[in-house]
Amino acid sequence: MQHFDYVIIGGGAAGASVAYELSRLASVALIEREMGPGYHSTGRSAAVISENYGPMGWQALVTASRPFFENPPPGFADHPLLRRIGALYLATPEEEAALAASSHDLDRRNVDHRLLPASEAPTFCPVVRTDGFSLALLEPGCADIDAHALLQGYLKLARGQGLSVRLSTEAISLERRGGRWHLAASGTSLTATSVVNAAGAWADKVATRAGIRPKGLQPYRRTAITFDPPAGTDVRTWPMTFDMAETWYFKPEAGRIMASPVDKTATEPCDAAPDEFDIAVAIDRIERATTMSVPRVHSKWAGLRTFAADEQPVIGSDPDEPSFIWLAGQGGNGVMGAPAAAQLAAAIATGTNLPDFVTSRGVDLATISPGRFHGSKGQSGWFQPAPAPP
Repeated sequence: MQHFDYVIIGGGAAGASVAYELSRLASVALIEREMGPGYHSTGRSAAVISENYGPMGWQALVTASRPFFENPPPGFADHPLLRRIGALYLATPEEEAALAASSHDLDRRNVDHRLLPASEAPTFCPVVRTDGFSLALLEPGCADIDAHALLQGYLKLARGQGLSVRLSTEAISLERRGGRWHLAASGTSLTATSVVNAAGAWADKVATRAGIRPKGLQPYRRTAITFDPPAGTDVRTWPMTFDMAETWYFKPEAGRIMASPVDKTATEPCDAAPDEFDIAVAIDRIERATTMSVPRVHSKWAGLRTFAADEQPVIGSDPDEPSFIWLAGQGGNGVMGAPAAAQLAAAIATGTNLPDFVTSRGVDLATISPGRFHGSKGQSGWFQPAPAPP
């Protein structure tokens, strides 16, 4: 039976990124239940980096991740990971205060942006209707992420550091005994000093199989479509455009428009498929929010976004068993926050110094700790490390 210092469960952006960080220091195996990595959420993500999107815990991690995206390690990818498109957020009069507060926090994190009257929004996105909106926020640095290159870059470098990747391998049972985790996984057995739970929508199920209390992580289905822009229109300079209420967004993608109704339908972990009603909602919202019409949907898909009850990340050692490390609750932010989230999880797992961004970017460890769900302070103030491998 082969032994590893760490076994990572889940082969999406979270699992691959933490595999890279940990394999620099220790022996690591990554197991993924699907035939290929990134099959579910990572492979179906809108894949942008916006430092104004999501809950504050993720926004801080995304800001801390930008340096990695802009300057990945040598040999990571043969082309840039980012393609700048910009982002435009629109607020109603009732949402102005919230958007102004976002601007204040972006100032604190030194993120380039500016507030402007909503009436100026068509200067940047000519098809958007501004009826009912009063304020806009422009984030020039928002960029498309090459999610495939990110995932494969992490796995390539991690394999070069000794990572063992096992696909079509599901963690059936996990038992802690004799100071080790004993894993039975799709016809194979292995042991590990520590387990990293990066299983996305399946994270609570993995925890339950390990005898660890679940954290109430709920997967939700989100739908996306693509369609052709108005004839003769060059959409390449359009920013990704959102309403603050998160009822729609759209962005240019490969000469077409990708759009979502930002649906959030609770589901069991599954291979998500788009629902025709959600597709109809997406079309209706885009046609109401813009001057575009959608006579034909070119492609459609759905992916899972998994949230904790407070929508903050779940990163750190379990309060009941420190050798069980969580890297979950990405809620649609997992690709753009992967570098910093992985660095933080790896530091906690190995008991090494926390990254500088924990203090410089305002990452609140108590807010993201798995212990917060059980009345445990967990990582409050500092952190509770997992046992370092011998």
